[in-house]
Amino acid sequence: MDGTGQVGTYFYTAPEIEQKWPQINEKVDMYSLGVIFFELWHPFATAMERHIILSDLKLKGTPPPSWVEKFPTQALLLSRLMAPSPSDRPSAIEVLQNDLPPRMEDEWLNDVLRMIQAPENTYVLDQVVSTIFNEERLINKSLQQQGVTTKTMQNEWLIQSSELDYELQDTIIEISKEVFKRHCGKRLGASPLQILDGTFPFNRKTVKLMTQGGNMLELCHELRSPFLLSVVTNQITSFKRYEVAWVYRRAIGQSTPSRFLQGDFDIVGGAPLITEAEVMKVALDIGSRIFGLNAIDIRLNHGLLLESIWSWVRIPTELQQSVAELLSLIGPLCPQSTNRKSNWKFIRRQLLQDLHLSEGIVDRLQTADLRFCGSADQVLARLRGALSSDKSTCKALEDLSDLLSYLKVWSIESNFTIDVLMPPSETYYRGVFFQMYLKESNPGSSPEATLLAIGGRYDQLMGQMWGHDSKSNPPGAVGVSIALEKFLLSSLDVRTSRIEAGINVLVCSRGGGGLLEARMEFVAELWEANIRAQFVPHPDPSLKEQYEYASEHDIKCLLIITEAGLSQTDLVKVRHLELKKDKEVPREEIVKFLTDAISTQFRDHTIWNP
Repeated sequence: MDGTGQVGTYFYTAPEIEQKWPQINEKVDMYSLGVIFFELWHPFATAMERHIILSDLKLKGTPPPSWVEKFPTQALLLSRLMAPSPSDRPSAIEVLQNDLPPRMEDEWLNDVLRMIQAPENTYVLDQVVSTIFNEERLINKSLQQQGVTTKTMQNEWLIQSSELDYELQDTIIEISKEVFKRHCGKRLGASPLQILDGTFPFNRKTVKLMTQGGNMLELCHELRSPFLLSVVTNQITSFKRYEVAWVYRRAIGQSTPSRFLQGDFDIVGGAPLITEAEVMKVALDIGSRIFGLNAIDIRLNHGLLLESIWSWVRIPTELQQSVAELLSLIGPLCPQSTNRKSNWKFIRRQLLQDLHLSEGIVDRLQTADLRFCGSADQVLARLRGALSSDKSTCKALEDLSDLLSYLKVWSIESNFTIDVLMPPSETYYRGVFFQMYLKESNPGSSPEATLLAIGGRYDQLMGQMWGHDSKSNPPGAVGVSIALEKFLLSSLDVRTSRIEAGINVLVCSRGGGGLLEARMEFVAELWEANIRAQFVPHPDPSLKEQYEYASEHDIKCLLIITEAGLSQTDLVKVRHLELKKDKEVPREEIVKFLTDAISTQFRDHTIWNP
């Protein structure tokens, strides 16, 4: 009887509550019902999309025109429920009597559905499937859809086709494969569809199809699960894999599935952080080839560090997921940017009103964003001074510090920032995870950065799939998924360069404590020259281990560096295992030597002469 007062969630609060009317009635609830009614008919792809559309709906009273055109009856009811004046809104009884008539046939339909689900009786299911695939019914449905709907669909298809630059698409695919191969990745294809047989957990978000036999198929929605199944089945403990393929997502309503071009690169085995560094360089190399190195920003976080931040801010465990979803609104905005800081007004209101967090907790959360998100070196120093020195926090900071030291070897550390409030994009990412963005464009354009890739370490997922009855321990694994369709936004003149097929070079060390940095610098130089090269991803492998690695990965050419050779004679030994030939080559001539040797498959005897 006293009303709700000045309490309510922003998007659902009626105007008279915000305007502090002296008297309110049940019509404030009809306004809230209108917002919920709209949400039921308009799924949102992202939290930011929800924020934008519901803001327009509340401030302007206008839903998206495309939605109004598609659902005119619902739009009419929505306009009545969200009328600015309470007297213009219908009562609950009026809605039930006039707009939402009960349908008694639902009871009969439920009986049919129960019969379909009964495993011992397939007759009803067979009849339903037969009716669905009846040619006459399909033809009639097609005829009914002709006219405006069909014409609109055709026009949209023509627009999409004319805008899509297939030559650019081919170039982007070639560039991606070139970079993957340069890092000695081997393609391991994923099937575009699979039968739903319980191999993978049921996913409600995937695109599912039914055959005329009543079997359910699922279109490929991501490229990692099929790869992991192959790794586990074959007990693979060391592998570099890539794949470029289309993945599918469910569209809103009855629209056809959305299709996206994706590129994946994974490293199985090897030492942590060294392999993360290479996976990140792969993603950065592709991004910089299309947009330029200065346009790419990679944001880092660590699972243990995120837990430490939640503890430092004092956010209850049961609210952490909700807080992370709200913070995703500022995810595309660069740390320390003006736009990110200005968005905190909305974030604060939601944290206080929706999640009922205290002012102190919200203040600490905003402080974490201001102090612990930004330049990697500066953030690490601040984190060491602010967070507790427990074991998990120390490990997270050490991991990030080691990762940055490896990135500095390749002179790409300036492209990396730390965002301690960034949650993992996939639940199976543990340890270090990252997101790659195309930085904000010119002034006046969208303030948001474009998310190009996500990646991280997923040892736990590998361990779950590996199985307890296996004779060997599960290897570690790290990977990146790149949204290549977003690279089609580029209008840059990009060209591919040819990589000679079938020749992989392994940069090895003998003594000197592993000479990890020297090996990393060497492979980077060879990658720059479009030569396929790799190194054993361990800090100090023995020469025997490196030979075994070459044998396992079918590598015939070795570059063997020594501490004395680099510092005194400046010579590098080139060894071809199959031809059983060696040659010492001056350090500055190694790229030219390999380029000439690869062109003849190392079989030109003159290159081996002193």
